Amino acid sequence: MKCPVCKDVTLLMSEKKGIEIDYCPECRGIWLDRGELEKLIEKENEVIRHDYNERDYEDTKTTKKHTKRKKESLFGEIFDMFGD
Repeated sequence: MKCPVCKDVTLLMSEKKGIEIDYCPECRGIWLDRGELEKLIEKENEVIRHDYNERDYEDTKTTKKHTKRKKESLFGEIFDMFGD
């Protein structure tokens, strides 16, 4: 499939967490097939729910204030994958 923006550049395909993502190596545009955006949003929501549940569990175990490294979002991973 050709890039809708560049017209003469063939899109490359990558898979991230079970979702196929077409991207243009020239303009770095990301193209999703029907239903893939919904899959991405659902996976992102699963990560957010997991983070909240994990934090609630940690809060009940200790009263000490602790810092946890923020988990990378799925959208961040996807855009980082195609960045410079």
